[in-house]
Amino acid sequence: MKIANFNGKFQQSGGVTTASVVGEMPSVPAGKTNVYKAEPPRSFKLKMAMAETREDQRIQQEEGGTKVEDNRVKAQCEFTVVDVVSALENYVATSLEDTTIKIALTSHAPQVQGFVITLEVDNDILLSKMMDIHPYLLSFLSKKLNNGFITLNVQVYTEPESGEEKRRLFTAKDKFDHFVEINPAVSELKTLFGLEIE
Repeated sequence: MKIANFNGKFQQSGGVTTASVVGEMPSVPAGKTNVYKAEPPRSFKLKMAMAETREDQRIQQEEGGTKVEDNRVKAQCEFTVVDVVSALENYVATSLEDTTIKIALTSHAPQVQGFVITLEVDNDILLSKMMDIHPYLLSFLSKKLNNGFITLNVQVYTEPESGEEKRRLFTAKDKFDHFVEINPAVSELKTLFGLEIE
């Protein structure tokens, strides 16, 4: 490949590489020599620009010009279940989460042990949805409760054991008898309206 107006000789003068060019040269002011600087490759320009930016940031930090904001909550304020419930209600009122998440956050009272908050949800689907918003909810609670050392656990709700065996209601008669035990007026309504149990 041949470059027009180039005779193939490079010369060094003061650390700047110049090329001897045969042909017409652009006009040079009197007293100046005709020196052409080779253009650095684009990647080198990018590296130089990044280095200049880093240097500018270092200088500004030394002078105290720009300060990096640290949004982490560093306090360890105490909180109660009432505080957590209030913060969760505030989250539900201000967030754009879907209705199922909002219901899940308010359906069970949170458990608080020290700085550990445990939220309970009704099923695995809600547990999965809660794990999706876990970082946002933890950040919100940390700011509202002014405590950066909160641990947020989410688990599926389990019915507490009362010690007695739970009676299984399989047939319609079993279900009806169970309702009569709870409210005897159900039996009177059955006779009043002449209803039959299948």
